[in-house]
Amino acid sequence: MPPSASLHHDTLVRSAMGAELLRSERARVRLQIALLAAVFALITLIYFVPQISSPQIHALLQPAAFPLGILLSSYLAYETFILIWLGRLLTSGRLIPRWFQFVNTFIEISLPTVGLLTGGIIADPLSMLSGALPFLYFLFILPAALNLDAALCVFSGAVACFQFWAASLALLSRAVLPVSPGGPIFSMLTSPHQYLMKGATLLLAGLIAAFVATQIRRQIARALQTLEERDRAVSIFGQHVSPQVADLLLKQPLDYAGQQRNVCVLFLDIRDFSKLSSERSAPEVVDYLNRLFAPMIPVINSHSGIVNKFLGDGFMAVFGAPIDDAQLCTNAIRASLEILRQVELLNQSGAIPHTRIGIGLHVGQAVTGNVGSSQRKEYTIIGDVVNIASRIEQANKPLKAQLLVSEAVVLALGDQLGVPAEDMGPVELKGQPQPVRLYKLA
Repeated sequence: MPPSASLHHDTLVRSAMGAELLRSERARVRLQIALLAAVFALITLIYFVPQISSPQIHALLQPAAFPLGILLSSYLAYETFILIWLGRLLTSGRLIPRWFQFVNTFIEISLPTVGLLTGGIIADPLSMLSGALPFLYFLFILPAALNLDAALCVFSGAVACFQFWAASLALLSRAVLPVSPGGPIFSMLTSPHQYLMKGATLLLAGLIAAFVATQIRRQIARALQTLEERDRAVSIFGQHVSPQVADLLLKQPLDYAGQQRNVCVLFLDIRDFSKLSSERSAPEVVDYLNRLFAPMIPVINSHSGIVNKFLGDGFMAVFGAPIDDAQLCTNAIRASLEILRQVELLNQSGAIPHTRIGIGLHVGQAVTGNVGSSQRKEYTIIGDVVNIASRIEQANKPLKAQLLVSEAVVLALGDQLGVPAEDMGPVELKGQPQPVRLYKLA
């Protein structure tokens, strides 16, 4: 993996999972506090209630109780302080400093080492080295993988390895050997080679934890990068189609067959656009369209609609697809009236040449979905409702209107129309076999 890609992955994981890693670290510290408190309570109980243990264990523990109590109390105080500090980091929204992770790892891994040295000085060094205490190192090495930091995992394994080697050499030098040592077991206990192997095993555990952390980190980074790219695609694609459509197209299968939906279709057209464009250069026309459409698109989106197609001197918008909308006709009318108001404001401010528009609305069944080939697809709306809505818009000019809706829209709203409607009677529409009753709302 190139260094730049690796750095990008580290940045992604650290920024996205920083708070979660902080919560995991707090949970780990709580667990360690509970374990240390349990060990402290057990040692105290054995010391003050000798009947629950054998005389040999009590005799061994009695001289070591005070130093072990001091050691465990110190670590409990340290872990409690760290827990409080991590809580403040989480509250303030800050991340764990990386230097702290290394320092904390060194301090925590030193606990088994200090325990070995303390027990080896007070009791039999060979018993401590061959007992269960060296396995405590693994309890500090393996959780380091949860930080998803390979360097920290290798560091923890290396610290455990070298501390164990140092403790082994120190304790072996203090071991009291019998006058005539013999036997394979004794030779094994006194041989430094087995302790070198144990230390190497600790280092290997750190390397394995680093490998696991690296693989998990890469998988998480790839997933985050995929989400980042998808969000970017939705953002860019949403500039050409509605963000709702972009999101739907990215989720659905490529062979998406379409759906039958009840939709309200809006057609908008700029009056005398040919005359206006002939008097201006191409860049001026594009700038004019951008300034005119700029307030319209948010209006459509805010009323649960989508702009499905730009038609040069207008556009087609749809309400009720791809997202269901129980108030599709109400939203379509409110959006149309707001668009008319926005155009009037632009005219009054002089931001655009004086402009009039026409809007036509019709509601009905349509097929919605992908149309095209494997190389190029487009989310589209197909059905008579589209054709009729287009013809209704064209009727604005002869009827001297700005907003015409079909009888189907008025009937769908009933008493909830909310605005005065002038009945224009049945109107012959081009390409339609039967006249359509239209209502003028503006």
